[in-house]
Amino acid sequence: MPKINVKDWRNLPTHDWNVTTFRQYLSDQHEQRYGIKYTARSFAIEARWLKSMIAEHGTEVVKSFIDACFNDYKPTAQYPGLNFSFMFSYQRARILPRVLADIKRRQAVQQAVEETEDLSDWL
Repeated sequence: MPKINVKDWRNLPTHDWNVTTFRQYLSDQHEQRYGIKYTARSFAIEARWLKSMIAEHGTEVVKSFIDACFNDYKPTAQYPGLNFSFMFSYQRARILPRVLADIKRRQAVQQAVEETEDLSDWL
């Protein structure tokens, strides 16, 4: 059986992502969106913050958070790119609650749909 490539985020289910997968995702998304190489002051700190956020919220929330940060960020001449350290330090307080509320809302809708399907079988 071939070894799973954890850097291949396109073919790996999000629930199987780890820090390495997220770092590759950040790098690829950064180059695609901004056309420049992804950089960080400390990859070790980013890895620790990613690991703690995955442990606390799960991979689906972390991916949604990163996507929301990328969508929210407007590059400037002085700051043409974005990295996870900036997301975690400066965007988390504003964006993470929005992401968590959205996921909770989607779960409630999914649960309501499932309950409706259960009732339709009963009727």
